[in-house]
Amino acid sequence: MSPPRLLAAMAAHLPRSLALLFVFLAVHIAAAHGDPALLPTTYDASMCRESSMCGNISIKYPFYLSTTVRDIPGYSYNTPYSCGYTDLMISCQGEGPKETPVIFLGDHNYTILNISYDSNTIILADSDVLAGGSCPAVHHDLSFDKLWLHNNTSSNDNLTFYFGCYSTGVPGVAVPPDLVTYKINCSLMGPFGEGASFVFTPDDHVKAQEHELDQDGHCSEVVSVPVRSEFLMASNRSMLVMGGYAEVLWYGFELEW
Repeated sequence: MSPPRLLAAMAAHLPRSLALLFVFLAVHIAAAHGDPALLPTTYDASMCRESSMCGNISIKYPFYLSTTVRDIPGYSYNTPYSCGYTDLMISCQGEGPKETPVIFLGDHNYTILNISYDSNTIILADSDVLAGGSCPAVHHDLSFDKLWLHNNTSSNDNLTFYFGCYSTGVPGVAVPPDLVTYKINCSLMGPFGEGASFVFTPDDHVKAQEHELDQDGHCSEVVSVPVRSEFLMASNRSMLVMGGYAEVLWYGFELEW
């Protein structure tokens, strides 16, 4: 008998408080062995359908919709039971043709552009950026604090933004001529105060380091975000600073589980 099935069998002869622990171990050991996770006795087929749709995205294990969550009756602490990994809950926002799947990572919402269950990858875009017009401000880094999702470094590069640099409120401060190439020249809206803002690709970032833009007082905010390499490579450097960086961000980035 496999370890997951042995644990599940043992759970049937234990008090409820211990049985739940054994079910939890059975599910996670099954996942580690690549076997289909065993379902707790509270599994409800009407609640946990094999797959659901939100917009044109199919939602299925290990992801699940926020509407397929309930408490396990009879257990203390209101133990929640869901139809997938706890960290991979998806909210379906909007109605009809405007339905949009959104996942919560690092205290921020990300719109799901695609999920590939064959390659175990998911493509996300910052929801704030998608709604930020043609010259969006990037307000935050992505924090990979989730257990199951990881940066797919083979598919992603980074764009790094420096906001509110060389403030015009300080007399005699001007943007160095060799940084003009990287200065964002579209109508950037953001809470970064006065001054110039810049965008750098990984190949360009040495220029930002030369001017120590990440040092205190040089810029009000520094944000680095993952983007898909194929779209960054296809972009034109001169167009990036004219708002072309927005299109690269709209294509999102890829994570794997």
